[in-house]
Amino acid sequence: MKRWKIFLSGAVIFCVMNTLCTVTSGIIEDKTGKDAYTVNNSVFIDTTDKAMYKPGDVVFLTGKITVSAGKELSNPNLVTKIYHLESEVDQMNEPVALKRGGSRIFRIKWQSPSATDYTGYLIKVELQDSNGTVLASDTIGVDVSSDWTKFPRYGYVCRYEAAVDTAEKINKMNRFHINGIEYYDWQYLHQKPLPDTSTRDNPGTWEDWSGRVIDGNTVASYIEEAHEKDMINMGYDMIYAGTNTFFNDDSPENNTKAASWRILFSRDNPNYNNAKYDDGDHLFHFNMGNSPSGNGRLYFFNPLNRDWQKYIFAEENHIFTVLDFDGWHGDTVGDWGKMTDVHGNPLGYDENGNSVYYVKDTYRSFLNAAKAALGSKYLSFNPVGAQGIEQADTSNEDVLYAEFWPWDKDLNGITYDTYSSIVTQVERSMKESIPYSKDGKGKSLVVKAYVNYNRTEGFMNNPAVLLFDAAVYAAGGSRLELGDGDRMLHKEYYPDDDILMDDELRAEMIRWNDFAVAYENILRDGQSTVGHEVDVNDYKCSKTGESNKIWTYTREDTTYEILHLINLLGTDNTWRDADGTKSRPEEVSGLKVKYYTDKDISHIYLASPDLNNGCSTELAFEKKGTYYTFTVPSLEFWDMIYMKVLVPDR
Repeated sequence: MKRWKIFLSGAVIFCVMNTLCTVTSGIIEDKTGKDAYTVNNSVFIDTTDKAMYKPGDVVFLTGKITVSAGKELSNPNLVTKIYHLESEVDQMNEPVALKRGGSRIFRIKWQSPSATDYTGYLIKVELQDSNGTVLASDTIGVDVSSDWTKFPRYGYVCRYEAAVDTAEKINKMNRFHINGIEYYDWQYLHQKPLPDTSTRDNPGTWEDWSGRVIDGNTVASYIEEAHEKDMINMGYDMIYAGTNTFFNDDSPENNTKAASWRILFSRDNPNYNNAKYDDGDHLFHFNMGNSPSGNGRLYFFNPLNRDWQKYIFAEENHIFTVLDFDGWHGDTVGDWGKMTDVHGNPLGYDENGNSVYYVKDTYRSFLNAAKAALGSKYLSFNPVGAQGIEQADTSNEDVLYAEFWPWDKDLNGITYDTYSSIVTQVERSMKESIPYSKDGKGKSLVVKAYVNYNRTEGFMNNPAVLLFDAAVYAAGGSRLELGDGDRMLHKEYYPDDDILMDDELRAEMIRWNDFAVAYENILRDGQSTVGHEVDVNDYKCSKTGESNKIWTYTREDTTYEILHLINLLGTDNTWRDADGTKSRPEEVSGLKVKYYTDKDISHIYLASPDLNNGCSTELAFEKKGTYYTFTVPSLEFWDMIYMKVLVPDR
């Protein structure tokens, strides 16, 4: 194993939440509180220098150690252990001079393996005495991946005034390992993302449709700061929308060519004569709100119209000549029923020559054309309500992404209102996208949903956030919820992200994102759902995530069988907690599990973001006929038990 030096310095600058997440080891703490030798020692890992690393990159992490004012430590060491799943793959040791009651800042350097790509690691830093007794420890996740599209971790920014401290915001987002950023409403107008006056040397300033002042240099600064952290920057824009001024020339009565690209409600669409959406012209449009520039109405185009495609693809590619965005994040407003072009004709025709009247049925063709036009730039896309998501799943877009609402339904008519319904879609997207993925394992769906939608004051509801995250992560997806520094979305208009995380949830989000990175290879790297029988003594269980039960969700890959225990005891199974009242699940301990499988298991491990700083622990087990028995020490929100399958000699 390679050895790399641990650097100790008093001048390293801390940049993320160092008052929130200091972890004091409970491994050897004297519960009587009498042993000053082991009490009040702490190791705190501040951050890594990047959100992800290419194979062979050097990983730097910084932190702080503090020791008790009690007994003098005997030749203490700082020991750094690097784990991949249950295996320790590297270790580094360095003596450290510490006085009683003192503290030191450390900087650790580890070179990632150059021959291993798309791999998650957990780095554990321990303060040990000369006898090897662990006095305190902390952990952090590290993703070594050459391309963000394998394990996307989407975040967002939405504020672009000149006074924004872009470095501070990006540094905070880096601690959550966010590797892709959606730049929400950064653009001038939907049909013209940049004003004509913007150049690479001088992006300038502009007002968006609502009158918010956007500073182009702030956008450029975000991008520069993010690139230093190996984060990808995605410029947000609708795929098919234009505002008022796009449709008339200098004479208001004269329509421009763009007017012929718009779409109409079909005569048999219930919205055809709906006063809320129809002014008598039957044009599909939204009223966004008051606009100083008169651009408060959003009209929608036919995504299959070749002239519109040519126009918008040119506009998106122009952005890259001015700002160093890495791709386009396309958006929609969901499905609103049957539509026609302005002449009453179908929107186009599908691969089999059938007429297309629903916008959701245009997505695959549009996305494939967009990806071809963008070339090496990335493309992600939001089929709002997951309507038409099957078209996105089977397209060439790079990252799958969907915004869920609890009233929309999947292809089988199941409403997207429970954890299980979202999990089913994450599974389906992974499976449907297999032929279109780079490694043949499918694409990991990024899930956006507004958990505490009605909240107007106070903080996000912690159990609602964590249970939803547990379900999505266990199924092989990820979440867009964090961004703008260390804020969290609760509304579809991102600048309304003013319901903050409390200190506890912010610390949980750090730990949970460390966990999702460290165990990405058994969470979303080709796993499939198997539905094995599981019993837990004295507790009601459910394979489908029913309320007031332990959700026993089973997955597998070629190496492991995986059991996720998601705790819904004492709470419900709906993800939308609009008013922020969801109950915390009942924490339980000493769970005696029966796991039924026909595979031979050699080892069983437990890992959880709620336990042991995310480190894996091996569990003792017995095989009894068709099932294995083992004991899980406790279940707070989510435990993951992964079982190594014994492969017979050939």
